[in-house]
Amino acid sequence: MEAVSKALAVLSSDEVHNLFTRTFNPSLAQLRSGAHSGRREQASLLLSRAASKLHSPRLSTLALRVKLDAFTRVKKAIDDMVAALLEEKAAEIKHKDFCVKELDENQMETEKKEPTR
Repeated sequence: MEAVSKALAVLSSDEVHNLFTRTFNPSLAQLRSGAHSGRREQASLLLSRAASKLHSPRLSTLALRVKLDAFTRVKKAIDDMVAALLEEKAAEIKHKDFCVKELDENQMETEKKEPTR
């Protein structure tokens, strides 16, 4: 909780605000989505209407899938990133454990070689 408070304090500071206002470029903001989403929306609407006329839950489900398909790739990318981060975490934990073990062994060897006082 303390770390979150510190992060919020840093992010809400005047220096960060000034940096943001200097580097923000509103011409890069996305104003509308591309043609593909319009086509996807039209296809979804057509399928929804057909599902209503035919009382077909399968067509209704398909219409919803078509509408939400754009997020499928994003979800997959996020899942892939999470998997990669988990692998990286496991590798770092393994490396840290190795380093701690080697440090302990080194310290034991050093203590054995030092003459007692």
